[in-house]
Amino acid sequence: MGNNILIGTSGWGYDEWVGTFYPKSLKKEDFLVYYSEIFYTNEINTTFYHMPSYWTVKNWVNKTPNNFLFSVKLPQSITHKSKLSLEHCSDDLSKFLKLMTPFVESKKLLSLLIQLPPSFKKESHFDLLKDFIDNWPTNPKEDGYYLSIEFRHNSWMEDEVFDFLKKEQLVYCGVIEPLLPPRMDVTNDDFAYIRFHGYGEKPWFDYLFSDQEIQQWAQSILKIIPKVKKIGIYFNNHYSGYAVKNSLMLMKALGVNPKNDPNKVSILDVKKKSGVYSKNQTSLKNFLT
Repeated sequence: MGNNILIGTSGWGYDEWVGTFYPKSLKKEDFLVYYSEIFYTNEINTTFYHMPSYWTVKNWVNKTPNNFLFSVKLPQSITHKSKLSLEHCSDDLSKFLKLMTPFVESKKLLSLLIQLPPSFKKESHFDLLKDFIDNWPTNPKEDGYYLSIEFRHNSWMEDEVFDFLKKEQLVYCGVIEPLLPPRMDVTNDDFAYIRFHGYGEKPWFDYLFSDQEIQQWAQSILKIIPKVKKIGIYFNNHYSGYAVKNSLMLMKALGVNPKNDPNKVSILDVKKKSGVYSKNQTSLKNFLT
């Protein structure tokens, strides 16, 4: 079951994780290698703010094991600035998809996430979303990835919308946050997507889910697992390393083992895999207590 339940964090390059998750001796360029010694997946959030270079994407591929999978958020220039208007975003979309080529070729692309702006409402933007999907320039199924949609307005929580997602084999992204109901509808039998944002005040994702909350969410997720072939779950509450801690807590609650015991990750091995050698070693014992 564990191979079909992929749990990780949204991003990995947080300086504030040093000392809580990442050992103090670890260089930032080795963060991803270290992370991939424990987790099997990561959601790349930085692509929302700016497009990476081709060689950056290639580097992400090269620094991770063959069985590591990425989910990647579409740039805000497409979703929030151009508001999915093909007249304005087609060039950016084509450029972005070309940049994803190393992920596709290495079969490490799990999903592309289309996060709609909070200003998008079903009554005024549904046709725009349909047009955007109808004119998607590649074939996700042939390229081996899923298209997932994250709504940010309650008006989308209607049967007509979920019927559309099912018809187009799109994946509904369930969100755990204050403004939307925690729906976990399955709209694609092959894949489900869940994002844990948190219930903090300023901002939402400055929040640590308690053990009781994790246990409750685990019971909800257990009901979804038999309905899909694979599920991707990401924690976006990155403040103070909360995302890592909650990811590991949920893995334990669902009976999913990390790639390696976090307490036994060798910094020497990490640096060898990064092409850098060092005798310093640190564990996550203090982080997990």
